[in-house]
This record gives sequence, C-alpha cells and structure tokens, in this order.
Amino acid sequence: MKNLLDSGWRSGHLYRSFFDQMIQATFLLDQFGRVFKGNPACQVLTGYSVEEWEGASFWKLAISEEQEMVRLQTQFAMNGDPRPFFTAFRHKDGTSIPVHITYGAFGEEGTSIGYYAMVQRLPAPFGDSYGSKQCRVLDISGEGAFIFRAGELQYVNQAGMQLVGASGLDELLWYPFQSFFHPRDVPKIKGLIRTLEEGETASPIEVELIRLDGSRTEVEVCGTSMTMLDKLSMYILIRDITERKRAQEFLQNSEKLALVGQLAAGIAHEIRNPLTSLKGFVQLMQKDGMRKPEYFSIMSSELARIEMIVSELLVLAKPHTAVFEARDLSNLITHVVTLLETEAILKKVMIQVVFESEVPLIHCDENQLKQAFINFLKNGIEATAGNGEIVIRLRCEDDRVVIRFEDNGVGIPAHQMARLGEAFFTTKETGTGLGLMVSRKIIENHRGTLRLISTPGNGTAVEVCLPISS
Repeated sequence: MKNLLDSGWRSGHLYRSFFDQMIQATFLLDQFGRVFKGNPACQVLTGYSVEEWEGASFWKLAISEEQEMVRLQTQFAMNGDPRPFFTAFRHKDGTSIPVHITYGAFGEEGTSIGYYAMVQRLPAPFGDSYGSKQCRVLDISGEGAFIFRAGELQYVNQAGMQLVGASGLDELLWYPFQSFFHPRDVPKIKGLIRTLEEGETASPIEVELIRLDGSRTEVEVCGTSMTMLDKLSMYILIRDITERKRAQEFLQNSEKLALVGQLAAGIAHEIRNPLTSLKGFVQLMQKDGMRKPEYFSIMSSELARIEMIVSELLVLAKPHTAVFEARDLSNLITHVVTLLETEAILKKVMIQVVFESEVPLIHCDENQLKQAFINFLKNGIEATAGNGEIVIRLRCEDDRVVIRFEDNGVGIPAHQMARLGEAFFTTKETGTGLGLMVSRKIIENHRGTLRLISTPGNGTAVEVCLPISS
C-alpha cells in the first residue's frame, strides 16, 4: 500500500502542487489510519515538522481525551461513512487547538488507495475553553451552520450570515435564536432546541425564517448535539428550501388543474339541469304572458345554484398564495360534497355526511384542504361506482379533528397499499399517482396526519387528523 501511495505521489496523480498550496491543513492517510503525507499547513497547525508525525496514527494528533473518538471517526470514514465532527488537537507547545475535521477517499484507476482528513482550525479567540463570543466566521458548509454553547451563539458560517442577512457575527449575538423565525413557528424551534439540549439529534422541520431586513423565506432546520472538550454544544443546520417549495407548489397547481378538468363533466351536467328549468319557465312566460311570483322564486333559486357551483369551481382553479385562517370545517365539507354530488349521482354513488360531534374551527388554507378532500372523495366515487356508498364522518378527539372518508368499494391489496402516495404509482388506468402524494403533502403542511385503511372486498377508509384552531 505504501509503495502504491509513494508511486502515485511521485507520478503527480495526487496533484501535489495543488495539495502543497492549500491553506487548509490536509493529512493523507493509509488504510490503517496512519499519516502518509501532509501539506505545509499541517505544520503550521500542529507545530510539528513533517518527520515528527509521518507514519503516526492520525488520532494521536488529538488531545489525549479525544483520541479514542477521533480513532472511531477515522474508522467510520474508512468504512465508507465519513462524518464531519469537532475535536481538539494538541499543539507542540502544549496548547489545545479546537478543530473541525472532514474525511474523504482518493484512488488510483478506480481503486481506493488512501484517505484524506481536512482539518479546519477554529479561530484563535475561541481558545482552550471554546467560550469566547468574539470569533471569525467558520465556513464548513454550503448550508447555514450555527453553533451554540450554553445557550450562547459561538459561530455562524458564511452561508448562515447570508441566510439571515447579517454582515458579521456581532450583529447576531444579541438575538435569541428563535427570534429569526415566524412567531407561529417558535414552538417548533423551542422543541428542536430542547431535543438538542437533551443530547439527541433533531429531525428536520420546515419553518419560515425572518431575515434582519424583515424579508422571509422558507427553510428546513435540523441539528445535532456534540461534545467539545467535555462540554455539550449544539450544531444547527438551516437549509433554504425556496426552490423546493416552488417545485412542490407547481406540482400542486398542476394536480389541481387536472382535478378541475376531471370535474368538468359533472359540473356541466349540474349546470345544465337548472338551465333547462330556466329555459322552460322563460318559454312558458313568453307563451302565456304569465308572471307568477312562484316562477321568479324557482328561477332565482336555480340561478343561485348555478352561481354557487361556478364560484366553487373558480375558487378551486384559481392559483393563490396559501393563507391560513380559522375556518368552519362543516361548511368546507359541504362545499366539497356540492362539487362532486352530481358526479356521484351519475355513477350511482350515495354520499352521506355524519357529524359525530360538534366540530370547532380549524386553522387552515381552505382552498388547499378542498383540493385534498375532493381528491379523497373522487377516489371513493371511482372505487364504488355502481350502487356504492361513501360516508364522511367528522368528530373531535382531544385537541384535533378527525375526518374519515369511508367507501364500500373493492378495496386495495396489501402489496399496493405500501406504494400508495408514490409519484406515478396508481391503481387507476388513467391516473398519475400524483393526487394522493399532493394531498398528503397538503395535510402535512397543516400539521396533520393521513392514514389509509383498506381491506380487499370491504372498501377503503382515508383518515385525516387536523389540529383544532386555538
């Protein structure tokens, strides 16, 4: 192995010129984790000459209490699982050097022959205690990286500065971390911080970040806890998901327009019926010259029904920015049933709405929920076409509302249930599989849950749980 490394080094395959000019200390390691080469920045970092650390195990460069952890991290990297982490090296003069280490592998003709460890020294003012507030920006990621210790902000990398709109760390030291987020998302952020303070890893959450200039952007926040010199610190990553959200919105709008197109036949039939009545009354009035009050009453009622149906269709089809407000779920369900009632009648499906308890207001985007509920109801109608029945049940359970769409259709086999919600997987001949995927995302955006229960031959139930508006 060493001969192969030596050969590669002399032949120039390891880009020695570039390697030597790197500002960041980079150690080349063999398959046993021993230091094979290092660039001049390594001597600047450790104070040791090349001859003093070549051939030594890489983790021996760390302070004694950190060596076992560095050894394990080195083994992880060699097993194909590199994990960036913080630790401390011992300088030749006896002082402790806080560092951040990133591993990687390099090869010769497709074969992995060694590894590298890039060691980023943390700014000197952080010192042995890791406690100073005055430090340089630490650039370790293209995502915003925030490091906290004992509740105090210690570092923000350049990407983090740009994300919040700050020109330097001093601008941020006086702001609590949760102040960078929309008030409605503060409970989520506090929950994430509690998880980190307990030494756990926090799963990603989607929240709205408010920059120092007041502008807003959608971000994803996650984090992990780490020990720096026996002291717990929090490492929080913030990722801008604006583009991802745009893609999701485009997909949602595309699915919405497809849904409107599918509803068109039923809507046309629903409008044609009252138009036929209106035409008959007009012809009757023209023929007999009679203007009975009851004629006008019936005509006004028919016109009102046309207006309601067209209005619902326009609201559903019109692109709009999501607006969360307190809404009456009972009215929302009634409007959804109105849109699909004619299609259900044409396919001989009966729709029944059952309020099992009084339903309070929920905080929602009414248009988005209508889109999801129409999708659930339409799927039920298609599954039970021909003397079928759909029951929509609403009830309260503690601090949430449960909406359950039950049909007595053919049901879904177990092997297909596992794939429902995947893009382009569908059980229908003309389906795309996007409807359920978009609907699930809508429910999740409302901090709700979606559950599918189905037994072949006994129908399917779609259960939606949404938090009650405070």
